[in-house]
Amino acid sequence: MAAPRLLTIMGSGETTATMVPVHRAVFERLGGRPLVAVLDTPYGFQENADELTGRTLDYFHTSLPLAEVEVASLRSAGDPAPSRERALDTLRRARVVFAGPGSPSYALRVWAGSPVPGILAEKLTAGGALTFASAASITLGRFSLPVYEIYKVGADPHWLDGLDVLGAAGISAVVVPHWDNTEGGTHDTSRCWMGARRFAALRSRLPAGVTILGVDEHTACLLDLEDGRFTVAGKGTVTLLVGPDSTVLGPGDSAPTSLLSAAPYEPVEPPSHSPPPSLASLRGEFHRAVQANDAGAALSVILTLEDAHQAWDADAAAEAHSSLLGMVTRFATVMAGLRLDDNARAGAVEALLGVRARARADGRWEDADAIRRALGLLSVEVHDTPGGTVWEPLG
Repeated sequence: MAAPRLLTIMGSGETTATMVPVHRAVFERLGGRPLVAVLDTPYGFQENADELTGRTLDYFHTSLPLAEVEVASLRSAGDPAPSRERALDTLRRARVVFAGPGSPSYALRVWAGSPVPGILAEKLTAGGALTFASAASITLGRFSLPVYEIYKVGADPHWLDGLDVLGAAGISAVVVPHWDNTEGGTHDTSRCWMGARRFAALRSRLPAGVTILGVDEHTACLLDLEDGRFTVAGKGTVTLLVGPDSTVLGPGDSAPTSLLSAAPYEPVEPPSHSPPPSLASLRGEFHRAVQANDAGAALSVILTLEDAHQAWDADAAAEAHSSLLGMVTRFATVMAGLRLDDNARAGAVEALLGVRARARADGRWEDADAIRRALGLLSVEVHDTPGGTVWEPLG
């Protein structure tokens, strides 16, 4: 049987509760306890690089203990030779290479001309997995978007040459994460802060036959290159622009990878961009989901609140914490009354453990303990071990 060849592209949220099931699915496809190499180049120039690496390691250790994790530290093209060789050795041994936020143009400068592109491409041809998010994902395509230079410095819209790791999979494309970004408030920051107007100019500069792969925030596009299909997971959509045509796929949708360079697949109008939901609206959604005994919708609200609350001011964040814990307890109580089957219970437990892991990583111990008590309502016992958090059914 051929070794799995997996490529996961995340629009953002790579270390949030929402993406725990996505990472887990990759690890389970590889089997055993795969080695994950955390490649720190995209943010290697930042003063808080050590802190960012520490957060990433905490995330994998607490939320995904079924994998081994090592850092492949390659922060500068001028790193000492022994340090570079250690990083490259880690990348070669790893079953999964993970990279995320930072600057795509900085990462390109460090990686171009080094063995890194070849090592990454080999994962997609000989077996292994790449999980690239945000800035790192931009480098994978035939061309790459210099986000900071255009949005912050004022450079004219242009493309840089990418690593073209996707070319190893026979895909001629560019990757645009943060496709549905709304941080601008009064101005359009969709399409990775470019906005529709500037992105139209960028699109016109691409050669014919290059597909645009736009991935919403807190959304993942999982490509199984061995099976020739990709699937959308998370909260948003994946947008494919092929020539004049557009295709939008939502969570759970699956399609052949040939779609990345073929005719559109059941095209639909992209959803309009809307501001982040308010706490009041989330409470309403949660109440309606619970009333309808819709476990999936209720969990979606909990995960949305967990991911969003840190962006709010102190007063709103404190209120959000209280609402989150109330939702978790209410959810567990209702689900216990429904007598979930084993698969449904396992899905609910994994999602809540993801929320708890985020609380532990942030030092919110009271929140973590409250979530642990709520899990007891689902007849689950949680154990925090040196190797990570594990759970088992009671009785």
